Order: sequence, then structure tokens, then C-alpha cells
Amino acid sequence: MFFKWLIMKKKEKVIDNVVKVLNELDTNLDKLDQLENDEKKHSVKTWYYQTKAVHEIKKILHDVQKYEKYDDKELEKYGL
Repeated sequence: MFFKWLIMKKKEKVIDNVVKVLNELDTNLDKLDQLENDEKKHSVKTWYYQTKAVHEIKKILHDVQKYEKYDDKELEKYGL
């Protein structure tokens, strides 16, 4: 019984972490939409925020042994 409870808590935490990353992505993209700067800069920043979010989700899933292809240095190849 305790083991099932522990698994449920772990799953909830993983889901909460993914939701947190996606909410942060939405917030950053909303901020970009509100700015009146160069559209080209927006597309680069949008790409950055999306790439960072995907990387963080991969890490979360890797930490719970649900994703094996996570590379902690993946962002470095883009200079991030």
C-alpha cells in the first residue's frame, strides 16, 4: 500500500514539474508576443525558449527513467 502511494506521489511530482516547465514556456512566449521588437529576434528567442523547455522535460523524464536519450550537454552545442 505504501509503495503504491509513493509511486503516485512520484508521478504527481513529475507531472507538476512538466506543467511548471510548460507554464514557464507559455509565459515567456506571451512576453515575446507583447514586445514590438524585431520579428527575427522574436523567432530566435521563441526557438530558444522552446528548445530549453523540451530539454528540461527530457531531463525530468530521464530522472525517472522514462527517457533514455537525454544529454545534459545538448544545449551546449547551440551555445546555450
